[in-house]
Amino acid sequence: MRLPSLPPRLRLLNLLLILLLLLVLATGCTTVREARQIQREDHVSPPGERTVSAEEAGITQGCTLTLEQLEQIALRCQPALYQMRLEVERARLSLANARSGYLPSLSSSLSHSRSTQNTDPHRESTRNRGSYSGGVNLSLTIYDFGRTSAEVQQAQDSLSAALKSLEEQECATLYQVRQSYFQLRRAVELHAVAQEAVEQYRDHWEQMKTKRSVGASTEYDVLKAEVDYQQARLQEITTANGVALGWTDLNRSLGLTQVPEYRLGECHIQEYPQNVSELMALAQETSPTLAALRYRVRMASGALDAAIADLYPNLSLSLGGSLSGRNPGLPWLWNLNGGLSLGQSIFQGGRLANAIRQAMLSLQSARSSYADGEQTLFRSLTSAVLTSTRARLSREVADLAAQAAQRNLEIVNEKFRNGKATSVDRTDAQVSYSSAKAEAVNARFDYLEAQATIANLLGDSSRPGHALPPQ
Repeated sequence: MRLPSLPPRLRLLNLLLILLLLLVLATGCTTVREARQIQREDHVSPPGERTVSAEEAGITQGCTLTLEQLEQIALRCQPALYQMRLEVERARLSLANARSGYLPSLSSSLSHSRSTQNTDPHRESTRNRGSYSGGVNLSLTIYDFGRTSAEVQQAQDSLSAALKSLEEQECATLYQVRQSYFQLRRAVELHAVAQEAVEQYRDHWEQMKTKRSVGASTEYDVLKAEVDYQQARLQEITTANGVALGWTDLNRSLGLTQVPEYRLGECHIQEYPQNVSELMALAQETSPTLAALRYRVRMASGALDAAIADLYPNLSLSLGGSLSGRNPGLPWLWNLNGGLSLGQSIFQGGRLANAIRQAMLSLQSARSSYADGEQTLFRSLTSAVLTSTRARLSREVADLAAQAAQRNLEIVNEKFRNGKATSVDRTDAQVSYSSAKAEAVNARFDYLEAQATIANLLGDSSRPGHALPPQ
């Protein structure tokens, strides 16, 4: 039996339904394929999702890396920064979901059923008849008194806050690298001071043993010289441990573990004015921490708008169509439907009013958090400026003290060779000289670390300014 052909309009409708179904399936398959790829054990994760090797990071045996190059490695490999980038992507998806509220919702269905048609208990039969049906439904919210708009604005502010949090994490990553770099450079220079002291005390010990052999010194002088030398060696070991730990901390700040030996290159550090009010005014505009807190205030305000919108009705439009038939062959019967609906919650036990009050409290809490962030930032800037000012003056004084101690050591050594100074005088002069050089090193790096702290508080990642030569 030949089935009657469908009218052109129905054939077009069937074709559109099939194409729509294929499009939905293709989109879903792509997403599922990506998800399964991520789950696979042989999936190659990007840096930050795993610990990369030194070769991948661009570090080879004996190479020289400047501070700027170390910062770029950390921005690529640091897991904490990678996690913040994922948070930004999640916020983007949340914004896309919120904006989908402006779009219609489309659904489809397809079903088949078979059943017997027995009505006489004396003439039962297993003969059955089947039916087929399919349908497409479309729904669209026409007006919801700003509920969807509030959710979209809240999601947009959440994305902006996530971007500022990412910027804040970038600054924190750079700050950690700079702090580790300066601490390592400090440890290296203090180790050099300790090594110089060891050489000085070794020479003095040898002199004492020589003098003792000719009767020009006492046994106590030789013993004291040896004790001073051994104490200097202990100090050298302590500073060497500091250098080893400094390398470990620096590599950890880069997001790396086992790294071959490399050399530290030069760095440039921005120097800031020592005026807290001026820096605070600048921080109001540039600090990512304050910017993220401001967006969180806006998020709380958007949540309050959404809670208020829940008090109002929701107007929506629905459209649909269906096809049905007794046989799998065509033609099928088709029908269309449509309508408007207005929904309004009458009573929910005070839940909506309480939700508004909770949103009000969240907004007030967000504003309080911003005020606390301002005060914390001002206090941190004040501390950094005071540290910077003191370190600058200490550096100048320490440099002069180191020059004076060096000159005094030269004079005492000359007197000691001529028998006009004791070994105690010589030891005291050596201790004063080593301490003065260590103070000069500490004051210089205290100043550089204070400048790095100010840069972090301002959200400034620039480096021009004070230059530090390679190590």
